[in-house]
Amino acid sequence: MVVENLEMFLVKAKSKSHVMEILPYYSLRCCLVTQGERSFFSLSKNQMQLVQDATVADIVIEGSREDIMELLNGTKMRDVKGLTFKGSFRHFLLMDSLFTLVNRSERKEVS
Repeated sequence: MVVENLEMFLVKAKSKSHVMEILPYYSLRCCLVTQGERSFFSLSKNQMQLVQDATVADIVIEGSREDIMELLNGTKMRDVKGLTFKGSFRHFLLMDSLFTLVNRSERKEVS
């Protein structure tokens, strides 16, 4: 279930040019861990994709299935209390921005 939502998240992220601008030129390997299930994906300015048979990651985000789903649906990482993050502070800021920006509504209210 997490893998399917991660795939949808990556497709949505690729379609948003402003999100692609914040990604690094180098490949950043990430891993979402929930209940023993590991989902690896890589991010760079040129591509975002699921990675099969990976064992090493630059960033590891671990939490319950519900916490990971909240994250993939746009909740800020600092607002999801059950998450464990392993990576640099710079990577934390990047991932927090990525999860938030991909799911932000593109419609703006006009008053």
